[in-house]
Amino acid sequence: MSGNPTLRPRKRFSAATATIAAIVTLSASLSAATVPQGGDRIPAVHGTTFADVKVDLPQALHGKVGIFVIGFSQDSRDAVTTWGKKLAGDFYDSPNVAYYEMPVLASVPKFLRGFVEGRIKASVSDRGKPHFLPITDNESAWRSLVHYANPDAPYILLVDEQGNVRWQSQGPPTETTYATLKHELETLRPH
Repeated sequence: MSGNPTLRPRKRFSAATATIAAIVTLSASLSAATVPQGGDRIPAVHGTTFADVKVDLPQALHGKVGIFVIGFSQDSRDAVTTWGKKLAGDFYDSPNVAYYEMPVLASVPKFLRGFVEGRIKASVSDRGKPHFLPITDNESAWRSLVHYANPDAPYILLVDEQGNVRWQSQGPPTETTYATLKHELETLRPH
């Protein structure tokens, strides 16, 4: 069978395909975390956490660094929750880091929004509720800011006290991404 010439092109094609796939995968992993160009600023948020605390962003970041984990779909929930648990482990009581898990509910019809928020809130622990801040408007601005491409991916923003995005990533947390986030946070955090 090895002398059959019809098998040789397939082998070469498979090797070329594997090489291209490896290059695409490497490019995607290198571009997953980015340092935004100047001018990327979060939209204003006037909302209430699941602990019934009013939050106005970016004003609430005064003297703090913000970490926002943003989800646009129900399928992003597990990865957003994993990010939230990692952040809670390191920053739950931090006086200079404000982190929020932010489900974007702006496209949910208003007559269903209370029901959807109630279901999400029921699934969040009491400890997590102060760090859950639903986004109910300005979805297009948030999509633009995070370079929205995958509805099921979590989008992570590291924001300075003025609301300027200083670092961002998307996807589930990996050890490398989380270590990079912490390193970038240390360069911004007031000491």
